[in-house]
Amino acid sequence: MANFESKTVLITGGSRGVGYALAEAFLRRGANVVITARGEDRLQRSLESLKAIRPTVSAVAGDVGVYEDACRMVGTAVEDFGALDIVVNNAGVSMRGQFADLSPETCASVVSSSLMGAIYVSRAAVKHVSAASGSIVFISSIAGIFGLPGGSVYCAAKGGMNGLAESLRLELAPDRVHVGVVHLGFTEHDPEKRILAADGSRVLPDRPTHHTQAQAAKLIVDMIGKRRQRVVLTPIGKVGWAAHRISPRFVSWSIGLAQRSQWKIFRDFS
Repeated sequence: MANFESKTVLITGGSRGVGYALAEAFLRRGANVVITARGEDRLQRSLESLKAIRPTVSAVAGDVGVYEDACRMVGTAVEDFGALDIVVNNAGVSMRGQFADLSPETCASVVSSSLMGAIYVSRAAVKHVSAASGSIVFISSIAGIFGLPGGSVYCAAKGGMNGLAESLRLELAPDRVHVGVVHLGFTEHDPEKRILAADGSRVLPDRPTHHTQAQAAKLIVDMIGKRRQRVVLTPIGKVGWAAHRISPRFVSWSIGLAQRSQWKIFRDFS
């Protein structure tokens, strides 16, 4: 296992879910950790819990979709620990609904948190990470590999991470910065987690779990330690990724057939 002793890690969306599990994993491997989230109360409870593992952890409340907040998150990491080595762009919100039914507010919220937040935090952090020859990592999903019906704007946001990562990988190569993308499947979620419906209301996620938060965190931390460019975490994701690289048309045809026939796999994974 890679040792992150004295490395400073900024994790957005770190008060719960995979973000919190990542904070735990990095702390156990010796890192300094800064977690961020919009909810102040939950963030402070998570901070106190993480301090019991290792005291080298800070928290910053804010919205990654606001550039000034993103700068404050990065500034806190540098001020508290003297450097910033790793950024994990984990914050985001999912959605479900047909494109024709989506409210403009739902579209803006998904793009702001899932894509613009990653852009803003990475932009605020890039000089510090470059100085450390560190890592910038984007937590994407299967929806970032190919389009899925009922997830259009979420797919667009997660797909946008691919282009951003590829560009940064080229631009930051002289500074030996590692840029990675992680394609999660459906992950064990906290009871209070909600996703956006088409009208912007918050509803419970209703898809099967592919892995626990701890399993996902371990795989992500290992990926960063090995400085891998991309990892797809689930069997169905790996099959979809391989098939889409060979024949995007076949993947689209297969999804369309599953949708028309209402196969169980479509209901479970769309």
